[in-house]
Amino acid sequence: MSKKIVVVISFMLLGLYGIAQKSINNYKYLVVPIEYKFLKSQDQHRLNTLTRHLFKAEGFNVLFDVEDFPEELMLDRCKGLFVDVKKVKGGFLSTNLDIVLKDCFGKEVYRSTTGSSKEKDFKQAYTEALKQAFRSVEELDYKYEPMEEQAEDAKSQPKNDVVVIKAVEKAQPNQETSTEQKLSAEQEDYNDLYYAQAIENGYQLVNSEPKIVMILLNTAANNVYLVKGKSAIVYKEDGFWFYSENDGKLKEKQTLDIKF
Repeated sequence: MSKKIVVVISFMLLGLYGIAQKSINNYKYLVVPIEYKFLKSQDQHRLNTLTRHLFKAEGFNVLFDVEDFPEELMLDRCKGLFVDVKKVKGGFLSTNLDIVLKDCFGKEVYRSTTGSSKEKDFKQAYTEALKQAFRSVEELDYKYEPMEEQAEDAKSQPKNDVVVIKAVEKAQPNQETSTEQKLSAEQEDYNDLYYAQAIENGYQLVNSEPKIVMILLNTAANNVYLVKGKSAIVYKEDGFWFYSENDGKLKEKQTLDIKF
């Protein structure tokens, strides 16, 4: 499989914007499984329902994993956190549970303090242990804050490690451009000269005004950056840089000339 195919498939299948999220408050949705691995059936002891109820009471927008997701979560799974409850070994004759929140890549972003119960009845023990573990979640004082509201913070970053980026217009056949080929109002035309300034976790691209026009976020892949606030990536292939956007329909990529 060529590098191009790997990049495109990864881009289309993963919600890319959310990778930059750091705070619990930046996640809009919470997904609770209908069954936990340490139990034998769906919603056994009503533990999954209790989990959803507790998170809802704290202001989270909670869904079961068997429900139909909102369109924006279907397009970008990184807008959500995924709940797991784990049974912890240890403690004589006690039931111990941790609440774990993971991002769209399966990375653990939060783990509660361990809740414990010495009740002999399984339902009572699991219920008590889960409620006790949830006390540390309550202390998070969750309030949804979209990442867009934090974009202004990037403007205060020091202007160093400048990289010149010049967009090169992709060659077109000798024919009139159709309406479908023209950039829509929602799609930016990046045929301009930009300066890339190093910020935490990536670069911000600044034009000659100067004005920040794009923020690139690092990924685990070499020469692949996420575009903050857009379902888009900037990546290098066969010695060239490309901007590629997918908001549910893959748009025509644009070529960028990036010189470090």
